[in-house]
Amino acid sequence: MKKKNTALIAGIIILALLLVFYLVLHNSSKEDSQDTEKTSETAFETTVEDISEAVFKSGENEYKFTKSDDIWKYNGEENFPLDQSAFEEIISKFEKIAADRVLEKPDNISEYGLDNPTVTVSLKDKDGKEQTLQFGDTNSVTSSSYMTLNKDNEKVYMVSSTIVTSLQFDINDLAEKETFPSITDITGVIMERNGQTFSVFKDSSSSTGWTVTGWDGTKKDAGSSQVSEFTNPITSLSWSSFISQNTEDLSQYGLDNPTIITINYQVTETKSTDETKDDSADTANGSNTTDNKSKDAEAESDTTEDTEEKVTVDKQEVLLIGNKTEDNSYYAKLQSQSGVYTLSSSTVDNLLNAEVNQFLSTYVSDYIFADLDKVTIEKDGNTYEFTKKTEEKQVESDSDKENTEDTDTEEEETTTVTTYYMNGKEIELSDFSEFYSLISGMECQERLDTVPDMENPPEMTVHFYKENGVDVTTEYYAYDSSFYLVKDSKGNASLVNKMKVKELTEAFNAFLEKQNKES
Repeated sequence: MKKKNTALIAGIIILALLLVFYLVLHNSSKEDSQDTEKTSETAFETTVEDISEAVFKSGENEYKFTKSDDIWKYNGEENFPLDQSAFEEIISKFEKIAADRVLEKPDNISEYGLDNPTVTVSLKDKDGKEQTLQFGDTNSVTSSSYMTLNKDNEKVYMVSSTIVTSLQFDINDLAEKETFPSITDITGVIMERNGQTFSVFKDSSSSTGWTVTGWDGTKKDAGSSQVSEFTNPITSLSWSSFISQNTEDLSQYGLDNPTIITINYQVTETKSTDETKDDSADTANGSNTTDNKSKDAEAESDTTEDTEEKVTVDKQEVLLIGNKTEDNSYYAKLQSQSGVYTLSSSTVDNLLNAEVNQFLSTYVSDYIFADLDKVTIEKDGNTYEFTKKTEEKQVESDSDKENTEDTDTEEEETTTVTTYYMNGKEIELSDFSEFYSLISGMECQERLDTVPDMENPPEMTVHFYKENGVDVTTEYYAYDSSFYLVKDSKGNASLVNKMKVKELTEAFNAFLEKQNKES
């Protein structure tokens, strides 16, 4: 019986605590005024088109805007590029502000944060009438913010907190940023800083089509895929944030002595041309009555046709990079634009920290035989010269054989035939490709900064040649238990997996063995 009474008492205590908790929670919204409206009403309403001046105060920020000829301007900085649509979206908040609840004659205005408002907005219409809205704390339970109108503390409105959030902006958030140019087909990037230059550019004399020149003047052929990894971020550049339109003092951004990045690229444009066609020749063999035609009729014989022509145009943009900002971005501006902006550090660091080695292809001799005139291989004291001959040959069909008498009057059909040779003897392309693909596809494990001197002669030497183009010699040296050293005549050195060289050697020996059997 005693246990039952104890349980009953405990239950009553718990119920009482829950009741107290509910009352505290119910009254935590600070609605201890004398009279509270339970139904919603309009707290503020105006015709936004009539507003001619607006002043926003929030924390340490105070911004004044005025409207003239339906255009809003920011008074704090001349020529500030105010985004009209963004600002008008803010002004539209004042068209009608609804109150969830209204607190009549509150005892202490400071309980609502209205003694030190979070946001104060002063609006003036075209007739000079001014109204002031002050926003205080946000109720943690209802997520409503407290507001007074024209400093009337006798009535406090509870309005949506999203309105207050939209009014707490930084002026630069309302700047209309200039559009970063659309850059796609990049032909070269040149960076200059502290009197030094780093460049990557298209080069027809390069075996890869690209050349990279380092800060120290080191010049190498650049792999096309490596160049793409470097240039692709440039094609998607966009400004992170607006800083200023005032560029009189660029030293505060480090843009008085910037890193200069020159971007060369190409675009395809449509060029209109006018072509005049003389139709008078059509009547040259006609009746002599044409001599009696009027000059106007003769003029009509000339017709003008509009044609469009696709042309490739060279373009250039100069990007200036300054100091880092507090949030680790970079101050930047385009020479062709007036504003100062920021760019993300990841994009800029990708450019500024570029090194020659990152542009070097992993292929030690990426030369396609179809693009060459000749390849020679020296191995075991022997030299093997590989060449090709391309010619046009007539295609002879079955119908041609049956109607040979008609071939003189019909256009002959031809095809391109390429014949491959080793030391002047014809060979099968499939046999040659089995080992040559291992040469052109040979990838290195590591690029070396310096070229080691080797005491022993190379085990194999490959010479790639193209008249007025490629003239490169590649040498394979036994290096250690894991690698071969590959050196070329351009000063490159790399380490190649020993098993890859073994595979190449075996394939080449098998090719020679087959040729010897067929001879």
